[in-house]
Amino acid sequence: MEIAERHQWQLNALTFLYAYTQYVLVHERVMAGQPPDKPAELDQPRIVKLAKVVDDMILDFRKEDGLNDTERRRVVRIARELKPHVLEKWPRGSASLTEWIASAAAHFYCEEHVNNGYVRMGRVFDQDMADRFLERVEFCRGQTLTITKYANKVADGEPLTEGEENQLEVWKEDAVNHLDNLDSDFGDIKMYVDF
Repeated sequence: MEIAERHQWQLNALTFLYAYTQYVLVHERVMAGQPPDKPAELDQPRIVKLAKVVDDMILDFRKEDGLNDTERRRVVRIARELKPHVLEKWPRGSASLTEWIASAAAHFYCEEHVNNGYVRMGRVFDQDMADRFLERVEFCRGQTLTITKYANKVADGEPLTEGEENQLEVWKEDAVNHLDNLDSDFGDIKMYVDF
């Protein structure tokens, strides 16, 4: 594997890791009746710190350097620490309406961060890749705006419309079916930094 390709996988690991820090933060905000897209006093300082560490690593990432040994070990440690927080928040069949909304919001914000990360990765490594993911920016943003509206309604005690409930059912099925992806994603993070 070429050095540039190895470094691209490392940036991919950072992208996933950052997105999962956002998953935890957004979930907790919605569960507390806060807007999912706004930092809140209840944000766990440790998760905020991990998000900052990973974000700084992404901002400092250089195509020609990649991650050094210390940074690669740090990424693996952060992934190990973060995974239980994400698993704890993953919805189960008996989850309440607020838990499902929180999980959907966390998922969509996570997905938006991954997509934005791929745009950045493409700008660093492959402009065609950046262009492909730029096409998804509006779609991802639309999903986060929609789920934010649902979260605000639930926080205000307003019922969801029948159409909103039907959409939530689709998201529920998707969430339950993708629980196995968590192990895969966190395994991939370790694999990507070890290439």
